[in-house]
Amino acid sequence: MPKYRHLKRYREIVNSVVRHGFGHLVTQLGLAQFLPAVRRSPEAEAEILRCSSAQRLRMLLEELGPTFVKFGQLLSTRPDILPREIFVELSHLQDRVPPFPYEDACRIITNELGQTMGEIFAYFEEEPLAAASIGQVHRARLHNGAEVVVKVRRPQIIEQMQTDLEILLDIAGIAEKRTTWGRMYHLSEIALELQRSLVEELDYLNEAENADLIRRNFKQRNDVIIPKIYWQQTTSAVLTMEFVQGVKLSSPEVLRKAGHEPAQVINRLVDVMYTQIFDHGWFHADPHPGNLAVAADGSLIFMDFGIVGRLYGERKRQFVLFLLGIVTKNSRQLVRSLQDMGILAHRVDRKALRRDIERLLDKYLDAALRKINLGRAVAEVFALAYQYRIRIPVEFTLLGKTIMTLEGVIEDLAADLTLIELLQPYAGRLVRDRFSFAALKNTAVEHFFETTDFLFALPRRLNDLLDLLELEGLPILLNYPDIEKTFLHLDRLTNRLTFSIVLLSFSIIMAALIVGAGIITAVAGETALLWRLPLMEIGFIVAAGMAIWLIAAIYRSGKL
Repeated sequence: MPKYRHLKRYREIVNSVVRHGFGHLVTQLGLAQFLPAVRRSPEAEAEILRCSSAQRLRMLLEELGPTFVKFGQLLSTRPDILPREIFVELSHLQDRVPPFPYEDACRIITNELGQTMGEIFAYFEEEPLAAASIGQVHRARLHNGAEVVVKVRRPQIIEQMQTDLEILLDIAGIAEKRTTWGRMYHLSEIALELQRSLVEELDYLNEAENADLIRRNFKQRNDVIIPKIYWQQTTSAVLTMEFVQGVKLSSPEVLRKAGHEPAQVINRLVDVMYTQIFDHGWFHADPHPGNLAVAADGSLIFMDFGIVGRLYGERKRQFVLFLLGIVTKNSRQLVRSLQDMGILAHRVDRKALRRDIERLLDKYLDAALRKINLGRAVAEVFALAYQYRIRIPVEFTLLGKTIMTLEGVIEDLAADLTLIELLQPYAGRLVRDRFSFAALKNTAVEHFFETTDFLFALPRRLNDLLDLLELEGLPILLNYPDIEKTFLHLDRLTNRLTFSIVLLSFSIIMAALIVGAGIITAVAGETALLWRLPLMEIGFIVAAGMAIWLIAAIYRSGKL
């Protein structure tokens, strides 16, 4: 069991949890009994406790290391399962760690590529350009003169993350068994989703394939640069790609000094992201300023393809309807698009949801288009999803996070521009694409194959159903949430009725004994043998004993 195999790491995690003021969670999850030292730890440091719970959660995740930082970043893409204040705070998680030694980088590269550093590179810079939780980046030059950047995975990072993932999966399972919030938020599913994303991110071959695919998608455009991958110098632990000189999208002043107009850069960025999402269906899902730059000729440079989103087929059509519902301020369209995604629970009050969406859209009804923040609108719709316990598919939450990140880049570069205003020219194109001949043909083809599959499978399914009915009959399952309360109420009514009947019977028996005794005395006198027997007392004792036994039985059942 992870609790015993990783006891030392468990102790570190739980002590950090207690120190940051979340000791009640340790008690709820029942972990304190395995870690006696936790009970002797201080509840929390005064300085930490002065922060809000959302801030303390962010600090806790940062202290626990890269796996938990990635977990927090994954949660920050799920505003449908988090309160807004926690969601906003987790979006500020920092993935900054000290670089590991140059000697370790050399050892990993030579082991992975099977050659010495001198055989692989003509030049390799010892000081890294940047360091993150999974790896760090170095400048280098190949023997053919190509300038490259080399990403090297941290030593022992897989073993460290594997340990933390086992612990997270274990804690998620415990939380689902012991707490209502664990079951409500499906923590095991989130932990498994984190495991899948980390497995992909730890393997640099996945990032290389993502970059290569997006590069091929833009091969016909000269205003987008996706660095070339050098496959001979790339493995799961080492990624070598083309170095492209450019100015990061950090501030408008820096761009203007380099001769670039921020408004033009933003328009190009929106066009490229629109093309990726709605035309290619495969998009860069982390477009923050550190991953974007502008080349000397004005071309847009994308970097770091560890996180990509996918949007195909029906999911793409659903998001188009969702987006059009926001842009056109149509509450009915928004609710219908949520319903079409298949994420509304059966017990969701659709009328109340629609009223809340209408209240939300009322804020934007009289606002000028340029004053509407699309990222904030998406976040507020997702907040309603949290309120109504609506499960948003992962593809849409990642896309929503991408839109919010893109909106932040636009606000930083040009405060007078908004994403929704920039997307307005594309709204007509979205509608045309949605109802174009090609789109309708694709939809018809998909539905045709779905229908034919259903029709071909229908005889077999009916035959299976008839066989089941012949063998087991027709089982009927009634789902009535309050049925236990109803049966309890009926039990109590029955017991009270029984109790009343017993009292009535007891009264009748006693009356019969008294009347009988009087008759016998009048007819036979005191010399009668029966009168001399204690019949009245015996009857009273028997009846009283039966009544007491029945009352005690009912009382023990607790259903009187």
